[in-house]
Amino acid sequence: MMTMQTESPAQLDHLCVESTQPAVLARFYRDLLDCDESVVEQGFLMRGPRRAVLIRPAPTCGLAYAAYRLRDGNDLEKLRSRATAHGVACEPLHDPLFEQGAFAVADPQGRRTAFGVSCGTPARRGAPARLQHTVYQTTELEQIVRFYVEKLGFSISDEVVSESGGASVVFMRSDDEHHSLAFFKGSRNEWDHHCYETNEWNDIRDWGDRFAAAQIPIFFGPGRHGPGNNLFFMVTDPDGNRLEFSAELQSVSADAAPGVWPEGERTLNSWGRAWMRS
Repeated sequence: MMTMQTESPAQLDHLCVESTQPAVLARFYRDLLDCDESVVEQGFLMRGPRRAVLIRPAPTCGLAYAAYRLRDGNDLEKLRSRATAHGVACEPLHDPLFEQGAFAVADPQGRRTAFGVSCGTPARRGAPARLQHTVYQTTELEQIVRFYVEKLGFSISDEVVSESGGASVVFMRSDDEHHSLAFFKGSRNEWDHHCYETNEWNDIRDWGDRFAAAQIPIFFGPGRHGPGNNLFFMVTDPDGNRLEFSAELQSVSADAAPGVWPEGERTLNSWGRAWMRS
């Protein structure tokens, strides 16, 4: 089966986040994540080295869309054609970080995902942390995973399976990295977290020291995930959005069969205690 990994590889490029306190949230990403701040029509554009966040005012907080970049216009058209052929509406999207021609799709529960070609904004200085994946909770895991795999072309890297035999977590990739998207089965439909991939363990240490100096506590980790085998810890921003910092995420070949893991704390953190969704 043709997939994004083989036909039109994509990487998570930026997020569009809605906030009831956009100026406060912008200050967090400016000061803690080394992002330059600029005012755009819908709020703030925060850009750091290999990471960016659009922040716009809204009555509630959450993720408006996650934006994936493709290599060029040819790959973007391949993906658009695939989505359209599977009955997925591709809504034209104006985004300051994408060239003209970007589009967004909505999954069966209304989550929006954008795809486009980067404008090629210049790299900025700052601590290493590449925006790498985003994760959601869903009440309809099987239906949602089927949408992203069958209609868009994501590939399943690993599944976490409960004692009853059903999947409780699914990790999906859009290029060679273990996952750029994942879903946990839960009682709510909400944004779970997003992740920044660093270069090595010492970067994890340095980011931990940075948040400690700002009196922002780690709420999960440090540890090592089973699926993906990456080192990690998590903190929250002023809106309560969860940020993960990771290192050593696995690569997965296009022909690899999905892995299967037992549901439990040691799967989510082989070093010890885990944050278990419900």
